[in-house]
This record gives sequence, C-alpha cells and structure tokens, in this order.
Amino acid sequence: MKHRAADQTTSLLVILSNPPTTSGLRTLQRVELARKTLGCASVATANIFSIPTYRTDGVSAVGANEAGWLAARPGLSDALSVADAVVLAYGCQEPSGTARQHFRDQLSWLAEEIENHGISTWMVAGRPRHPSRWHRHTHAAYPDLPFAEALVQVLLPVGGAKEA
Repeated sequence: MKHRAADQTTSLLVILSNPPTTSGLRTLQRVELARKTLGCASVATANIFSIPTYRTDGVSAVGANEAGWLAARPGLSDALSVADAVVLAYGCQEPSGTARQHFRDQLSWLAEEIENHGISTWMVAGRPRHPSRWHRHTHAAYPDLPFAEALVQVLLPVGGAKEA
C-alpha cells in the first residue's frame, strides 16, 4: 500500500533540525524516499534552527541564543507557503539548557504556522524522527520488510491533519 499526500502536483516539505556541516547526502536520500512514499511531485527541506552543527546535540550550545531560531523562521514561512504536505523530521531529542525553551517556542510557532496554512502533516510512527533514524525504527518495527516497504507502514498522517 502506498500513502498518498495528494496527486502528483503536490509539493512536500520535510522539516529538519538544522543545516549539516557535511553534504547531508544520506538525509537527502531519505527525504527523496519520503517524497516517493507519499506520492508527491517535488520535495524541499527547511530547518527549525539556522546554525549548522556537526551533530544535533551541538544545538544545545549554539542554540542558547534565540537568534538562530528566529533566523530560521522566514525560510520556514516561505517553504510552508508553497507546501501541500509536511513531514516533521527534526528529531525526537530536545536540546538541553537554555536552548530547550527556544526549541519549544519554535515548535509552538511552527505548529501555529502549519495550522494556519492547513497543511497535511506526517511523521514516522507519530514522532518527528530525523531521517537518519528512520531505518533503525523501521527495522525494529518490521524486521522482515525492506526499508522502503517498512517506511510506507510508519510514515503516517498526524492525528487531526487532513490528507490532501
């Protein structure tokens, strides 16, 4: 069974944590698989935090100042304005310290923006797992299925979100 976010004119937005310091190739390959799984014509990414870090736990240090969070908002707003569906994939672990409250404020703002745009929203098994963690989850949940087939089973609409 293939999920459908909409028809082939649908634009998918995958919302990640922050820009990588590497090419991000593996993440982009998983983003492309999400596009195919949902049957979308195009895909884009945006980040909830604007400053690159090598690992997401680096956000705790550089995210203590709200500037990096606020700087991400215009790009998110622009991306949301043209998206028909969104996959939340910024990761499940909150940053620590002062960055935690900025993170929570950003997610509240993001939820309001998604609601205002009326965009269908998807996550892997009800959590905003980063694409680098999708295979780990699908293998645990569906060890006998190939990754792409297992992703179909776990990339699901968020409760209350309308399927386009």
